Amino acid sequence: MITFMNQDIVSCSLLQSRLIKLQTPFIIGIAGDSGSGKTVFSDGIRRILGPDIIHTITMDGYHKENREQRALSGRLPLDPEANKLELLQKHLSLLKNNQSAEIFQYNHITGDFDPPKMVKPAPIIIVEGLHALYPEFLDLLDLKIFVDPCREIKWKWKFARDMAKRGHRAEKLEKEMLAREAAYKRWIDFQKINSDIVIKIFNTRMQQFARYDFINSLPQEFYKVELIMKPSPVQLPSLKFPFDLSDIMSIEKPPFLFAATSCRYWAQSVVDIHIDGAFSKDSISELETRITDCTAIKINRQTISKKKENGIVSSTELTQLLVAWRFLEAVNYQLILKEQNKGKKAV
Repeated sequence: MITFMNQDIVSCSLLQSRLIKLQTPFIIGIAGDSGSGKTVFSDGIRRILGPDIIHTITMDGYHKENREQRALSGRLPLDPEANKLELLQKHLSLLKNNQSAEIFQYNHITGDFDPPKMVKPAPIIIVEGLHALYPEFLDLLDLKIFVDPCREIKWKWKFARDMAKRGHRAEKLEKEMLAREAAYKRWIDFQKINSDIVIKIFNTRMQQFARYDFINSLPQEFYKVELIMKPSPVQLPSLKFPFDLSDIMSIEKPPFLFAATSCRYWAQSVVDIHIDGAFSKDSISELETRITDCTAIKINRQTISKKKENGIVSSTELTQLLVAWRFLEAVNYQLILKEQNKGKKAV
């Protein structure tokens, strides 16, 4: 069972009531290639806090050309010059200063732009896109996340999404993906240097830990995640992750790996967390309960596990919760700084 110290209860119980006291929106930037899973990992934050205090801005609306125009010009949206980044910076600055902004919209079904929408400031704003961590946005961002799946998984995810949901043809999509690879290295990949969190995704490597024959199996969509995080200057109260020793000793249960080490990443001190395999849904439920206790907001648990019938949760779903917890630490730190500054002005 998860237990609290008395001071932990006080600290946690204050967090929800203090969230609405943010004087300026808390802006999260999530960057990565198209189809890399940016929305997958921001969903953990949306599930914890709910839609009422969060607004999401997708940067696709700030492309300079629609799909038909790009086909004629040959320009890729990964090129920052093919995007209205200065305009988005202006709009984010308005929102950061508690003013409404007219946010541009892109329709992936039609391949064209929809009419802009007037957006009011929200306590939490998530900005998702190819260039979300570009230098012109960094001063406006309170938490910076970069999603970086390996090439094989990125191709698989993008094909599945763009063909099934956006009606793209396989031959044309493959040609586009090949053309994008050099552009990605040139214009997108470097943004991980500016990140507070880097999420790397690989095919599962559990079989490498088997001495001889690997006698267990995992569902197809279960991956290995490497979560590289800069630690928060102020941590939230302790969060205990329960493991069932009986499950660990059983050959009937699916394999899992959870490891963490401190290291340097691009000259920054970070915690490098490796997550692989399948985790007990009961263990994840306890984590959700703890986060709920800290926010006083009930988590939508209907989407936590796509494999609920097996009673297991994937590493990507567990990563959602860990990213959400790091987000809560960042919010808490901003609130502490604001309260300290307010106290200094009062003196």
